[in-house]
Amino acid sequence: KRRMNVISQVEAPEEKTVDREKVCPLLLRIFCANGRHNPLSEYGRGSTPANELQIYTWLDCTLRELMSLIKEVNPDARRRGTTFDFAVVAPDRFTPRYVMRDIGNTMNGQRGVDDNKTLANCKFEIGDFIDVAITLPGIGPVGPILRRSGGLPMRDRSPVRRRVY
Repeated sequence: KRRMNVISQVEAPEEKTVDREKVCPLLLRIFCANGRHNPLSEYGRGSTPANELQIYTWLDCTLRELMSLIKEVNPDARRRGTTFDFAVVAPDRFTPRYVMRDIGNTMNGQRGVDDNKTLANCKFEIGDFIDVAITLPGIGPVGPILRRSGGLPMRDRSPVRRRVY
C-alpha cells in the first residue's frame, strides 16, 4: 500500500514595517464617546461628531498606541481597567452612507489580544475615521453598544428592528 502525505501551506503576507523617518505620516481623525460609539447619523453630508481628536501617525500604528495617545488628552481614560472599543467608520461602497466596523478593543493596565493590531491589519484606508467607545471601569456601557445596523448587540438573539440613517 502506498501512503500519500499532503502538505498544506498558507502564505501569510509579511507585514511591512514602516520607516517612520522616511514615510510621511497620515492625519488620523478619531472620535471618542463615553460608554458608546458615536451614532452613524453624526457622520455624513460633510459633518462629523464634535469630539474630534486629530493625530498624525502611520499605518503600522497599533491599537495600544492609539489608546496611549487618547489617554494623553483624556485624563478620565487613564484609570486602570478603562476599556477602549475601536471601530472604523468608512463610506459604504454601495450607498451614500457610512458603515461602522468593529476592529478590536484594549484595556488600560491589561494586555489583550488586540493590542498589537495595526491600522493596516484592520484594513484601514486613508480617509476613514476611527470611532472609540471609552468605558470606565465599574461603569457599564451607556445603553447597548449598538451594531452598525442599528440593532442590538450580537449576543442578544432577539428579533432586531433596523434603523436607516
